[in-house]
Amino acid sequence: MSRLLIVLACLAAFVAAPALAQSTPTPGGTAIVVLGSDPEHLNAGISTGYPIGAVGASLYSALVYQDADGVVHGELAEGWTVSDDNLVYTFTLRDATFHDGAPVTAADVVYTMESILGPNHGRFQRAFNEMASLEAPDARTVVITLNRPYAPLLGLLTVFDAPILPKHLYEGSDPLANPVNDAPVGSGPFRFVEWVRGERVVLERFAGYFLEPALLDRLIYRVVPQDVARSTAIEVGEADLVWGFYMPTSDLPRLEANPDVAVWKGLTIPSLYFMFVNNDHPQLGDARVRQAIMHAIDREQIVEQAQGGLGEVAGGPFGAGFRYAYSEATDYRTLYPHDPERARELLAEAGVADLTLRFVYDSARGAFAAAAEIMRDNLRQVGITLDVQPVERSVMVERVYGRDYDLTLQSFTSSGDPAIGYHRIYLTAAPGSNFVNATGYANTEVDRLLTEAAGLADQDARAALYAEAMAILAADLPTLPIFDELSTQASTANLNGLLQRLDQRDGLEFAWFGN
Repeated sequence: MSRLLIVLACLAAFVAAPALAQSTPTPGGTAIVVLGSDPEHLNAGISTGYPIGAVGASLYSALVYQDADGVVHGELAEGWTVSDDNLVYTFTLRDATFHDGAPVTAADVVYTMESILGPNHGRFQRAFNEMASLEAPDARTVVITLNRPYAPLLGLLTVFDAPILPKHLYEGSDPLANPVNDAPVGSGPFRFVEWVRGERVVLERFAGYFLEPALLDRLIYRVVPQDVARSTAIEVGEADLVWGFYMPTSDLPRLEANPDVAVWKGLTIPSLYFMFVNNDHPQLGDARVRQAIMHAIDREQIVEQAQGGLGEVAGGPFGAGFRYAYSEATDYRTLYPHDPERARELLAEAGVADLTLRFVYDSARGAFAAAAEIMRDNLRQVGITLDVQPVERSVMVERVYGRDYDLTLQSFTSSGDPAIGYHRIYLTAAPGSNFVNATGYANTEVDRLLTEAAGLADQDARAALYAEAMAILAADLPTLPIFDELSTQASTANLNGLLQRLDQRDGLEFAWFGN
């Protein structure tokens, strides 16, 4: 059994003891949630960025949500039917209102999908391309008709991939430049109050929420750029919750020893860390150079030292999150073990020497800085100089997805299905679309195989297609999967009701303070 599976088995029954101290929820109070960087904006319909999704999960609502076990339930949709041929999905909407009092109608759903999500949302775009039509025959009915079956559709209609926005505030505008993006109006359990850039985003309970109202009065998302200060904020009572995405793993032992802090470790949704390689670079366009870099990087050292052991070296293009999408024949741990000598041989075969590469990463991610130092030392041993360039998140996004970089470390999730989050890494796409194919890799056979796999519900049939695609990806190695992450979070011991949904950032309406 792998180390990660052993850890998961040990953690399966873990519940922080303080969370059990009081069983009756007490309404009221303000929870301060740590963000490591300021969101670029607050429109979760045009970005898959982590801080935008963190705030958006409480601001917006969607047709469905996924519980902590990944089961799909209705949110705005009180129910739905699927045709026998799996092509027509018909949703019936609940009575709901936006935060400005306007009703949420089928027209809002269709407009959001056609005009905002389809053109701009990195994960929703693939599903949108499979849609033959979107219709609103009446105010409470939405009909999605597909060109062909698309297995991940329902799991893609959550607040992280398909938040519903108000048509009356966006119609006739450029959704990328609409001022509502900075003062959003959603229909979720909390409503927007203020955004002080670089400091905080404040939300308050929305009394008109169509499901059970939130327990907390307010959420304050506090921006803490300094990595070392985030754990300290929890310890000294200046914050109530920090997710592992922003928490230094080296601080976990100290936090676990603190009786006033509840630490959680587990695996909710697959989360894979990739080294993206700009395939348009003159030398990096040669697969042998990419293979050399993979051999040169000590991924186990990164997991142990940069991640504090909270992960497992990635076993293939989709990591370990989906067993049917894994092939032993293309396990990268076997094909590309840490082997500096082999790396030097491959570089010599490619005629590459004294190569300098720009490594761009989000400066708010402390673990990335530690990984960068490890990789700089690894690559130096094979004749590659790593020019480490930490930048503010918005600059990182602009540079990476505009392909103004050589190497970059990025984390991606793929909730419920590899087609939702991981396909977009490999499918052909033009530069400039955020969180979609940052490498410039294009292979028509890979496109065909992944697209066909996304349309199949049978996992055995999908596995056969994935095995073919992985054989190509393992040789081309357009991007370098580094490790699968084990999720963590730390909270004040008296903050209860967390982890009610599949994504840690979701379901804060259930949070409450107790003894």
